[in-house]
Amino acid sequence: ILKKRNKVINIYQIFIEPKGDQFKDRQGRFENSKEGWKQKFLLEIENKADTDLKFENKYFKLMGLPFYNKTLEKEFEKALENKILS
Repeated sequence: ILKKRNKVINIYQIFIEPKGDQFKDRQGRFENSKEGWKQKFLLEIENKADTDLKFENKYFKLMGLPFYNKTLEKEFEKALENKILS
């Protein structure tokens, strides 16, 4: 995603993974499912990248989002909006 602010173009690389209902846990979420580790990784990627990403600067940011799923779409949209607007 490119975002222009004050004549500066910021680049955001956001990792999004769609996930079907068959991967949900008993609560209808992904946190405790067999794919939960992957969602945890996606949600932590930007914090871990700060120490490992050699080319990150104030104009490039690496981000992860929770799994996209149609039934959890509103949560996903809120998370995406929070990432982009922050």
